[in-house]
Order: sequence, then structure tokens, then C-alpha cells
Amino acid sequence: MAKKKVVIEPLNEQGSIKYRHQKGVIRDNAIQALLHDPLFRQRIERKHKGKGSYQRRAKHVGKYFENPIIKFLATEIL
Repeated sequence: MAKKKVVIEPLNEQGSIKYRHQKGVIRDNAIQALLHDPLFRQRIERKHKGKGSYQRRAKHVGKYFENPIIKFLATEIL
């Protein structure tokens, strides 16, 4: 599933950029509507150095996994 890309286009002669929000029509509180927009969502930053930065490679992720459906079918046959 592809993520939607945010479109930012310069609209004024001064070179200022206006953000196209994805919240539909803003009626009452424009600041609160923009805070709940995907532009201001919480992002998790990965640590690049130091403690907690070690990432185990997913080299053998699905290799030793036993499928539970096969286990269920084996008990049904016996």
C-alpha cells in the first residue's frame, strides 16, 4: 500500500509556500485541524549511534517458523 505524498506548491509572488492540508474544509479551529494533519504526526527517530542502535539483521526470519495451519491439519487427520 503506497503512502500518499504531500503536495507543496508555491502560490504567492513572494515565494512563500502554502500547505495543502488533508482535513477537508476547516470551519472552526484551523490550528487544531493542522495539528491533526499527517504533516505534524509523531515520528520515531532511529538511533544511528550509541546504545540501542544495534539492529539484528532479518536474515533468517521465516526460515524456522512452523506454520500453525499445518500443525492444525496434522492433528485433524490423526
